[in-house]
Amino acid sequence: MGAVTHHIYFRILAYVTTIAMHMINMTIMMSSFHGEHMNNYYVRHFNEMQFFFFTCWTFIFQTVHAVIGLTSDILTLKNSNNVDYKLPKYLENIRDGFFSIFVWPATILVFLVFWSFFHFDRSLLFPKDIDLVITDASNHIMHTYILPATLWEVMFRPQKPPRNHTWHLLCVLMVEAVYISVLLFVHATRGVWVYPIFGILMGSIYFPLFFVAVAAMLAIIYYSQWAFNSMIWEPKEKTKKVY
Repeated sequence: MGAVTHHIYFRILAYVTTIAMHMINMTIMMSSFHGEHMNNYYVRHFNEMQFFFFTCWTFIFQTVHAVIGLTSDILTLKNSNNVDYKLPKYLENIRDGFFSIFVWPATILVFLVFWSFFHFDRSLLFPKDIDLVITDASNHIMHTYILPATLWEVMFRPQKPPRNHTWHLLCVLMVEAVYISVLLFVHATRGVWVYPIFGILMGSIYFPLFFVAVAAMLAIIYYSQWAFNSMIWEPKEKTKKVY
């Protein structure tokens, strides 16, 4: 169980770190919205829109997956002396599916899109006034740490490709469709856009094209996980069996 144990402990470290960092960061952020800072329009907007930002959805996805992974690995360790023990199939399927459909696509998308816009014109997504309540550390936990946490999962646990990628890809695109519906609902009921960029694009051909481009990115990102998984694990599987 040597190599297996090492992989499990590395994963447990990542899961515990992910859960702790996101929970602590969320608590700190929510406690920051008070006092004279609330007189700032962008700060108030950020506070009201917190759970409509896709970044928040992403670290929630990561936290849920970390809980599932932590539960699975603890069960494996607990039953390590039982050579016949196997994780319940439903738990393995949920763990694999949740990562490939929710965690990987959302994480890579948020990392690429946020930092691209942040360095191009941050006001389109993340106005500078938000720095009054969101520290650099919080910003990096939400938009940078999510990437190594996701890559770490692939490095220390081989992902099992589905028999048919079509259904998984449709689920990925369904997440985008649900999020677009949320954006439109918020605009229809509150008269504001979650992200400033949509107020600029609204009414032009670039508004629908933006979401088409995101859908194309998600498709590429979805398939990239399997290429990355093969690059890491196929050479190892030729010499030894790990899980």
